[in-house]
Amino acid sequence: MEKRNGFLWVDVAGLTLTDEDREVLAHPFISGVILFSRNYESIPQLRELTRQIKKINTALIITVDQEGGRVQRFREGFTELPAMQHWGLQYPLSPEKTKKDFSRILSLMVHELQDVGIYSSLVPALDIDYHRNQVIGHRSFGSDPALIETLASFFIDQFHALKMPVTGKHFPGHGWVTVDSHVDLPIDDRTFKVISQQDLKPFTQLSSKLDAMMLAHVVYEAVDAEPVLFSHFWIQEVVRKQLRFDGVVMSDDLSMQALAKMGSYDDRAKRALTAGCDILLVCNNRTGVIQILDRVLPPRNVELMRRMRHYGRFLA
Repeated sequence: MEKRNGFLWVDVAGLTLTDEDREVLAHPFISGVILFSRNYESIPQLRELTRQIKKINTALIITVDQEGGRVQRFREGFTELPAMQHWGLQYPLSPEKTKKDFSRILSLMVHELQDVGIYSSLVPALDIDYHRNQVIGHRSFGSDPALIETLASFFIDQFHALKMPVTGKHFPGHGWVTVDSHVDLPIDDRTFKVISQQDLKPFTQLSSKLDAMMLAHVVYEAVDAEPVLFSHFWIQEVVRKQLRFDGVVMSDDLSMQALAKMGSYDDRAKRALTAGCDILLVCNNRTGVIQILDRVLPPRNVELMRRMRHYGRFLA
């Protein structure tokens, strides 16, 4: 695999690559591409799109949010995937049958993605469902941290056996807030002690098994006035030191309205990188991508290169 110090994952315009897409993806700071529903028309078309992307650089990681339920980017021609909440509801009733059925669905999920050249999906959500946040809701395994740990651990083992990396999200937990971070910046006023005893538990228990953690666009104001991706405390003190997590730390999309008042795209990128974020996602705003590529010069990050090699170890 070609060695790159890329810190940016971006989207592409449509069903095929434009000239601008090709130019952006060839930039040495780009290390990943995230696909959306607009990038999918048919299985042959999607195979050709991923082939075009890999032709630019074989080291590019192609990923997608293929969670199941409402968040499933590819549908026609793909298995309809139950939301994670389904497994959380079934498991207490019939643990062994649920694991058997879950294993079958995960195998289909992974093989269908790999068949079209995609070797990463940004899953699973480790958020607790407090029945307060409709954006999380059925994307969560449930309201019991122990149940989340059990099912997410099974999920991770299955994914790794099928040669797919896993990304736990949305650290340290997005389920308590009622505001949708796609629309505005949520504020969680709970103490660190409360968050540690609840939302942090799945991340803590599974940190050694995760390949990446995606950060929540949330301010936990009793802990730090900054959103998590700008917070030295959350990234360095909690993720790296307390959880001893040595995988990739990635942002959620820098284009989400939660960050609309947080400065220019290059300002957001610089603040996140300074706090310790490894990978930044920028979707649906090519101008923002160009700003970052033109104005941000990250230091050579040997640790990032090592973490990315581990994350991409299953790449075909």
